[in-house]
Amino acid sequence: MKNTKTEILRNAVHLFNQKGFFKVTVKEIADKMGISPGNLTYHFKRKEHLLAAIQQEILDGSKGIIIPEGQEITLKHFRDIFARFYEIQREYCFYFSEIIYLLEVYPDITGEYKNATATRIKDARKLVDYYIATDRLVSEKGDVDYDYLIHNLWMVNTFWTLGGALLDRKYSDKDFDSPIESLWKILLPYLTDKGRNEYDALKAEQSA
Repeated sequence: MKNTKTEILRNAVHLFNQKGFFKVTVKEIADKMGISPGNLTYHFKRKEHLLAAIQQEILDGSKGIIIPEGQEITLKHFRDIFARFYEIQREYCFYFSEIIYLLEVYPDITGEYKNATATRIKDARKLVDYYIATDRLVSEKGDVDYDYLIHNLWMVNTFWTLGGALLDRKYSDKDFDSPIESLWKILLPYLTDKGRNEYDALKAEQSA
């Protein structure tokens, strides 16, 4: 038996991704499902309650992918983190395309996402420190400031979907299907010889 709340969320996400959150009505979601608006509002009284539930799915999908416990962390983990975040962006592309407006209109809901983002940035700093300590990244001195690096990596990854909507990338000879290669380009100048060897091995594995 299908779970009605889950089905409502899946149909809502589909419509939001197609038209945008602010252009879709509760009635449209109900009509797509073949149920009455009253049936839908029994589970989610208002559209912002749908948004809160969808945001919780996004947050749940982002948990536990920063630093695994009790194992060595290679640069493969760097790639896997951002690949997972990008999968989430694609699944909920409306959210990331409209995040600025959602923050303004629903601060009580999206404030939780802001807090989670702050936590992820702190975790990213721990990961960078681990890579420095294990001789994968150069030490932080002189012009090397990893707080700026982390900020730039976060900006590229978080707003990749939005950037794709603004730029016509099909006329480029670059592979812009995902932000992963661009994120590597940001990180590469900071890799040690050990880090570069791991990176080259990952690229070879990907090409095989």
